[in-house]
Amino acid sequence: MHKPEIHTGIIGCGKMGKDLFDWLTGFPFAITWVCHTEEKAGRLKEAFVKKQNRALKYGLTDKETISFRTKNTVITSQLEKLTHCDIVLETITEDVDRKRALFRQLELILPKMSVLASNTSSIPPDKLFSGLTIERNSLGLHFFSPVAMKNMVEINVAQNTSTQAVAKTEEFLKRTNKFYLKLTENDHFIINRIFLKMQAGCCRLLREGAMEVQEIDTLVKKHLFPIGVFEFFDYVGNDVMWQSVKNYMAYEKNPDFYRPMIEILEQKVKEEKLGKKTKEGFYDYPVKTASSNTEITPKQQDALLQITRWYLDGVFDVLNRKICIKKELEFLVTEYMQVEKSPFDLAKEVGYLRQ
Repeated sequence: MHKPEIHTGIIGCGKMGKDLFDWLTGFPFAITWVCHTEEKAGRLKEAFVKKQNRALKYGLTDKETISFRTKNTVITSQLEKLTHCDIVLETITEDVDRKRALFRQLELILPKMSVLASNTSSIPPDKLFSGLTIERNSLGLHFFSPVAMKNMVEINVAQNTSTQAVAKTEEFLKRTNKFYLKLTENDHFIINRIFLKMQAGCCRLLREGAMEVQEIDTLVKKHLFPIGVFEFFDYVGNDVMWQSVKNYMAYEKNPDFYRPMIEILEQKVKEEKLGKKTKEGFYDYPVKTASSNTEITPKQQDALLQITRWYLDGVFDVLNRKICIKKELEFLVTEYMQVEKSPFDLAKEVGYLRQ
């Protein structure tokens, strides 16, 4: 290793910021990681050095790699350290005002050709970047957690994003071997939105009193995905889900269908039941293992079929809109939800016909 191939900046020291940092240190890049306080930066520097020393001690890397990483890694609280970056990944909280305030600062700092990429998972990029002097060099770049394990990224292109900024971002992703979708206008955040109708439908079942939280999640886990709908909400954070779903409504033609989900999540937020991070959400944590009946009742069978159809509606909507080809969509769904069964095989099994 000699000179770094790409100078990369990361802003934010939360879960996603740390995840991106850990992943990117595996490439011959220069990395500048900006945290909100110098105290936090100091702790992360110490942890980084210890991790490198352990890797060397146990033969997981060599001295040349350690030397390269040490020389080309900066952990700081100063945004001014980003002035040499080719691409800057923003990962702060999902708040449009806070993000735009940060971008106003970055306008005065980033070099002319630097790409500003927000990891937002729900805020429309035009809303984020409109009116900025760096608008043409800005776009959404949505990674999925854990970054090292989820081989997918969404490039959410704003209306005024330049072709040069998109090309530079694609070059960066190709160098990291990440599969990506380039999305515009009404297709932003499409991977999360594939499952939105199914999630909203499960909330309608809950609101109508047709089924309980654990009953719905048990059906989903046994027959569709390794995590239940409400378990997923608690894992992400009900506050994050609530804000994200509200943002997604800008893309949906039938917002009334999603109102029960928004209302249920809003109530959880008001009660400060945010999920695993507060140890209380749709479940109390740690969750007590409950015995489940292996038999499925006719009522549950009907509910499962409806949930499955809601899920497949999301999949086939993306396919019919030609956002990606069938093979790519199959890969995205199975990769995202960590399942082996193709949604198209499932559609044949249940006799799915799009209405």
